[in-house]
Amino acid sequence: MLKLYSNHRPDNAAKGRASLLRAGVSAAALACLSVAAPAWAQDAPAQEDEGEAIVVKGYRASLQSAQQLKKNSDVIVDSITAEDISALPDRSVTEALQRIPGVAIDRFSAGLDPDHFSVEGSGVVVRGLTYVRSEFNGREAFTANNGRALSFADVPSEMLGGVDVFKTPTPDRIEGGISGVVNLRTRRPFDFKGLEIAGSAEINYGDFVDKATPTGSILISNRWETPIGEFGLLANFSYSQLKSRADRFQLSSFRIRNQYADGDVVDNVGGQTPTRQVYFPRGAVLGTQEFNRERYGYAAAAQWKSNDGSVEIVAQFLRSDARQAWTEHTVEIATDNVAGNGDSRAAAGTQLSFGADGMFQSGTITGPTGWRGDQNTGSARTPMLGLQSNNIRRDQESRLVTDDYGLNVKWDVSDRLGIVFDYQHVDSSTYLLDNTIWASTYQNASITMNGNGFPSVTFGPPQVCNGPSANATNPPGTGFDCNAGQPAGGSGNPTYFGAGHNSFADPYNSFYRAAMDHIEQSDGNSDAFRLDFDYSFPESNFLKSVQFGARYADRDQTSRFSQYNWGVLSEQWGNNGPIWMDNLVDGNNANGHTQGTTYGGEAFGFDNFFRGAVANPLGGQPRLFYAGHTVNDYAGMAAFSSAIAREWQGTNTNCADGQVRNAGWNPLANRCGVVAGTPFLPGEINPIREQNYAAYVQAKFRSEFSNGWTLSGTAGVRYTKTDRDAGGYLAFPNPGSITTEAQCAAVPVGQNPPALCTFPLATREAFRNFQNGGLTASQASTSYEYWLPSVNLKLEVGGGLQFRAAYFAGVAPPATGLIRNFFNVSVTTVQNVDSTGAAIPNSYRIQGTFNAGNPYLLPTTADNFDLTAEWYFSNVGQFTVSAFYKELHGVLTNDTVRLDFTNNGATFPAIVTTPTNSRSTGKIKGFEVSYQQTYDFLPGFLKGLGLQANYTYVDSSGVPQSTLSATDPDVAAGRVTTVDTALLPLQGLSKHTFNITPFIDIGPFSARLTYSWRSEWLLTVRDVITPFDPIMNESTGQLDASMFFAITPNIKVGVQGVNLTNEITKTSAVISAIGGGIRQVPRGYYMNDRRYTAIIRFNF
Repeated sequence: MLKLYSNHRPDNAAKGRASLLRAGVSAAALACLSVAAPAWAQDAPAQEDEGEAIVVKGYRASLQSAQQLKKNSDVIVDSITAEDISALPDRSVTEALQRIPGVAIDRFSAGLDPDHFSVEGSGVVVRGLTYVRSEFNGREAFTANNGRALSFADVPSEMLGGVDVFKTPTPDRIEGGISGVVNLRTRRPFDFKGLEIAGSAEINYGDFVDKATPTGSILISNRWETPIGEFGLLANFSYSQLKSRADRFQLSSFRIRNQYADGDVVDNVGGQTPTRQVYFPRGAVLGTQEFNRERYGYAAAAQWKSNDGSVEIVAQFLRSDARQAWTEHTVEIATDNVAGNGDSRAAAGTQLSFGADGMFQSGTITGPTGWRGDQNTGSARTPMLGLQSNNIRRDQESRLVTDDYGLNVKWDVSDRLGIVFDYQHVDSSTYLLDNTIWASTYQNASITMNGNGFPSVTFGPPQVCNGPSANATNPPGTGFDCNAGQPAGGSGNPTYFGAGHNSFADPYNSFYRAAMDHIEQSDGNSDAFRLDFDYSFPESNFLKSVQFGARYADRDQTSRFSQYNWGVLSEQWGNNGPIWMDNLVDGNNANGHTQGTTYGGEAFGFDNFFRGAVANPLGGQPRLFYAGHTVNDYAGMAAFSSAIAREWQGTNTNCADGQVRNAGWNPLANRCGVVAGTPFLPGEINPIREQNYAAYVQAKFRSEFSNGWTLSGTAGVRYTKTDRDAGGYLAFPNPGSITTEAQCAAVPVGQNPPALCTFPLATREAFRNFQNGGLTASQASTSYEYWLPSVNLKLEVGGGLQFRAAYFAGVAPPATGLIRNFFNVSVTTVQNVDSTGAAIPNSYRIQGTFNAGNPYLLPTTADNFDLTAEWYFSNVGQFTVSAFYKELHGVLTNDTVRLDFTNNGATFPAIVTTPTNSRSTGKIKGFEVSYQQTYDFLPGFLKGLGLQANYTYVDSSGVPQSTLSATDPDVAAGRVTTVDTALLPLQGLSKHTFNITPFIDIGPFSARLTYSWRSEWLLTVRDVITPFDPIMNESTGQLDASMFFAITPNIKVGVQGVNLTNEITKTSAVISAIGGGIRQVPRGYYMNDRRYTAIIRFNF
């Protein structure tokens, strides 16, 4: 195996070495080069004399610097300089990175959760792969959030001197990035000539959220000559706040269904033969999410250089402190309940419409509600028909802090020998609290597909039955007669949405269904030492220098990541029905809702939904949600939810400690078996220690041929060894709330019992015995080592034309979330389904699941080949074509098997799902084309015009599809898609991406227009929610712009705009197709702000 990385480091070693870049490269560019890696800089050839240098400033200067970095580098690299970043309308590093050839970003906060939009972008992909390693100033950087890399979206772009994307490495670079390395360069005092005071002030406005927020930064730097050498100090601070909004609506759970002669998708008569198969949904979703993001950035640097220039010391500090809060309101048909209760169908008196290909076109959808716990009481309220809907209030707050300390000492021992010592310490912490409360209603969904535009969705009141009218909204029908089949004492007509209660804003028609809380409190630290030696051969006509060195890194990380703690508060199927919002609640179910307080909820109407581009699906009737803030008042949320849970089910003492707990949902800290003083179970606390030992040797060479051509490059090998220790537990389930024998005995004759009660007594007792909270400690150790050779060749043939060829062997370690040492076993009752996927009434099985990390995972490895042709025809003019090919080995995927597990004398079969290294070989191939030029030859102001453009094509084959998520709560739940994943593209890969940026930069005025586009790509192989389909992001593009005017040489004002065309992001679900294969069906539509920024910048 071999390894190519983009390591561009200039030679600033000692006298007698070849002079560095001459042709128009700025001092800032040289400073960027010197910061790019802590080891020795490379020898760069003297450039051809291109005549009198022209001093350029502003955007042209940044393009010229980046072009020189690319041209003179030993490896394949693309860069953005500080001027470029500050001039782009990008509020984060992630958004800036998407302008680079071969780089694409996602617009969702997590790939496995394609319901939550990321306004500023996320998920950096380089050349179709996510194996990206992050660096600060050439040193490894990470965020303690179950991943390996830094969270780029949380780094303030205002803090950076530049960003480099290395696509091939040299052996002295830290291993870990198969697709690329992203190096973030902060500024240093010697980047400036003397005293420098610079800053900016901005106002950001989001037109959808209709709020303005500030951003500001300040930098102070100076350097002084002293008798013992030159000193420099720098301090930099930035603050940025952004408020934004994202709306979504979705069509849910398309499935193949049989259609019958009456046009419906259920057999309303019995014994009918289907006329054909069609694609039919089970419901729809609408949601609004409001964000408040704050970023604090702190940087400091101290620099000293001896009088003779032989010794230089740099100490650097950087803190990234990112905080985000969001609140979401969602109305969502509970499609799992719909499927389990008899499935969706046409509302009585309506017709469904389908296209010739069977795709649903329009109709009003309803469905039976299933077992109703109040149907035997004298005041039955729950309707017989209507799609159960979740009215979800969810809040999340997070804070990610990374502190990076670095010390670098360079010593030119002689004209030949140089030594570099480098030390880095990183502290990183993640805190996240994510809480949700579900309210519930019943409604029908009227859906009309509108060609390639937006579907129209309207939620309306249900027909509570198809018998005699309960009110004017419920026309008569057949099949669900309100008065038919009622047991003695039954009330007959359900009173839901009846007389006097014909509004969804009436608490009579909503109840509290469930609650969920989740906490992450993870932290990590790392210490790394490296020592590098450089020995040069100035007299040699070929071998120019040999570098060798070693590195040791010790990283400790503890993941404290709770489960997503969902639990029932009340439901329609038990205890005489749910806790309606108009019921009195005192937390004592013995009082029968006769005492206490009502919790009527808060009306939310989704005002200005989708900016009016679609009709508000609520039809003017707000829905009721939990009224509090579930995070800011966590204690209040927990007390409220506990009161509802106890009102419905009471309490139990099932845990080993005998303490009284809610029979339904319990807050995280009140679960059975938590570690004292924490909200975490022992199996949710996973310490990991990794020690890495590395050494390398490489040679740099350069030779000139008689025809004027020049061949240069590097060749070498890196050795790396990692020792890993991971602690954890094998955890069996706690008793929690399990159906008792008394509850089984209380079921009236002829009525459907709870699922567990359908099994024999011996099975029920074994089910309860298995869940005793058993816990066994586990310690896992593993070690692996690799030899990683690499070769980089560059052939310069004159006229600005040069060619590159490279090969490297690379490794990408698994995310820390996947190597957590945890083994969680659970058992539950699962309803059986028939061959069409329809639920079989009163037919269940006991299903165990074994959710586990894999501390023995090995890195994914790859052999990588690159070829480039580069033409540099002016100071700001270049055309490059790059081709690449990668063979991947050991790609991480899931391994799923069935095993029997025994605990406390009870044995049950379980689906065991663990991460594993695939034995298949994957192949990635593609090419990039990039072009930039300023049109200086045009007359007048037209000579200020310029253009940047790039295009990337990527294809894959034989790459195993991973359904992994480091934190997916259902990854082992057995709810996997039936789609053949071999027919899907590689996750995150767009075959086509392009960026185009026309600009003008003349005198005091500059302006740019940037459009970034990528073709469709697979967001996730498995959605995180039912029905767990693969989700595609449809092709999408975004138009951004900026304009600046220099009032004086030191003051500049400007405006920036993002998402100027109000791009609508669309997703589709991949399902099995009629007749075989797969088909994409409509799923989601997402709208977010157009963002505008007014800016003033200064420097003195």
